[in-house]
Amino acid sequence: MQGHGLTYARSPQTLLDKNGRVIGVLAGQPRDDDWELTISQACAAMENAREHCTLKLSDTHHRRGLYSCLAAGVSYGGGQQQPGNLQNLKANQDQLRALLSEPAIQRLAGFGSSILCHYAPKIYKVYANTKTSLKSMHPHLAWNFHNSVFAATTFNLGPATVTFDHTDNANFASGMCSITALGDFNPTTSGHLVLFDLGLIIQFPPGATILIPSAILRHGNISISPLEKRLSLTQYFAGGLIRWVEYGFRTENTFKQQSPEAWDAAQLQRQTRVQEAAEYFSIYKELEKDCSEYTP
Repeated sequence: MQGHGLTYARSPQTLLDKNGRVIGVLAGQPRDDDWELTISQACAAMENAREHCTLKLSDTHHRRGLYSCLAAGVSYGGGQQQPGNLQNLKANQDQLRALLSEPAIQRLAGFGSSILCHYAPKIYKVYANTKTSLKSMHPHLAWNFHNSVFAATTFNLGPATVTFDHTDNANFASGMCSITALGDFNPTTSGHLVLFDLGLIIQFPPGATILIPSAILRHGNISISPLEKRLSLTQYFAGGLIRWVEYGFRTENTFKQQSPEAWDAAQLQRQTRVQEAAEYFSIYKELEKDCSEYTP
């Protein structure tokens, strides 16, 4: 640690709160000899998608920044009557399918999911159980990756993926998202991840993955130079999906009307959960126990 900064290491490092709970993971990257090739292939696939996709203004100018992005996967919220797949222009569907079937992209997705499993096993179990329930009740839903527990993915296609100070409040509030940096930039001078609430500025080199509770922690990036490029791959889980399953595969209004007593009980439980939200984050010293109890 240097001042308010963290130097990124290849080996995983954890961010702990005052009670020793894991609230973030600087996961580094696998030590595999071919990881650099994987990163290069993933970056090339995403740049190809940017060149061939039809991007609307909302895909390039949005509240997270001024860069191109496309999202795929399963979500629920914003007035939807039931969970569904994120919608994209027909002109972009072939490119998105190509990205989702790209082995290098799949490998990045699997790595992010495995890090979640190891360092946040309670959160992993919530995601896994919710996903299993949704698959059973809604078999028509198309999931991004067979090797990842996350419900949705955003491909931040760059060429200068630098996010503003923001939170992702549609994500599960007590969950974590996975972010993998890609591109060609100097991580000692640019592209850092800034965790504003924690006062941390973290070196975030291409090929590295970080997990954070993006719904509650304000985060963003330091800018890159005009000669550099930065892309990223994020995976996350909408809180609405978890509530949909908890409400018996019903909207909030339907649940309230059909089962008023169960609704009242759920609200009491929800208030308790808010107070106990920290319980989803494992205490570092208890990770081994939690992993054996909460993950496959």
